[in-house]
Amino acid sequence: MIFLAAVVLLSTPDPMDIHAGDFLDLNPGEALNSAAEAYHLEDWHTAATEYLNVLEIDPGNSTAIYNLACCYGLMGEDELTTLYLKRAFNAGFDNLELANLDSDFNAIRELPGFSFLLDSLNTASAEQSSRLGELHWFDTIESFYYRVQFPEGFNPPTEVPVLIGLHGYGSSPDNFMRIWELIDNPNFIYVVPQAPYPIGEDAFSWYRGTHGTEEWGHSLLLAGNYVLALVEQIKLEYPVSDVFIFGFSQGGCLALYTGLSEPDLFKAVIPASGWLAEDFIQSDWITSASAMQIELMHSPDDRGVPFEAAEKAEVLLRGNGWNVELHHTSGAHMIDIEELNQILSDLGLASSR
Repeated sequence: MIFLAAVVLLSTPDPMDIHAGDFLDLNPGEALNSAAEAYHLEDWHTAATEYLNVLEIDPGNSTAIYNLACCYGLMGEDELTTLYLKRAFNAGFDNLELANLDSDFNAIRELPGFSFLLDSLNTASAEQSSRLGELHWFDTIESFYYRVQFPEGFNPPTEVPVLIGLHGYGSSPDNFMRIWELIDNPNFIYVVPQAPYPIGEDAFSWYRGTHGTEEWGHSLLLAGNYVLALVEQIKLEYPVSDVFIFGFSQGGCLALYTGLSEPDLFKAVIPASGWLAEDFIQSDWITSASAMQIELMHSPDDRGVPFEAAEKAEVLLRGNGWNVELHHTSGAHMIDIEELNQILSDLGLASSR
């Protein structure tokens, strides 16, 4: 038998060509933002292009590869979806539960190529678990960074409010800090911490595991404790009057969870496109209404987290005596800056220019 080696022929760049290194000018952060925006506008082709731009300079970003597979799935491209999903797992993406349930693959889920790949991945995962033994977690100490901005004229020891900003899934403090430049005359300290679980280059998650599982719930508890510890640290380092907490998507869920866990610590909580994790919130948190304001921000057109999540949270919280307001925002799954500015102005944290 003759074995033939398969060779992948890649174009060899000319080192003397001035354009050979043009890929170095690509900004992966901007490309990720553009991809996410296009995705939420349901422009799958543009989103796929931007994810390919990311991968040209960060080929090991398994989350970006997975998201690229999602774009192809939404376009009904069976062969491309299968190819890039396989590449995502080869690159280290390991959230098989998500792949099994992700609605982005619904259009091609039953097609032979895709279903065969999923079956293969599930079988390989089961065999690996059997070989490696049971998986357990334990909690330990880790260090994380945060970004901080100060209002114009900040002059310690005069106390000023602090706003804790919790980024969404796949984002980072560097990315979420950009909101600062869009706030009208902020008069607060803005603190943006890094979520604990890296999922790619400069991309992080607040939670571990699949939403709703015991593993996910435990990581939610840890993340809440993390935020509370951060607040105490900030109060030691800076002259703080009132504490506010704002979060988007994953961060919105965490902001609401943390605020309800210690309502006397926060003046207001502002979850944008978040949700109430009822299964992991103690019942007495809901029934122990305090003076803390809850400013829910959510768009009826949100594709990432259904608007019904905000409506459900509003009814439950208001019915238990909380001071809650539901702000109808615009956009698919994004922060409505105009509405955010209005909320911050009403709370005394910003003012019109």
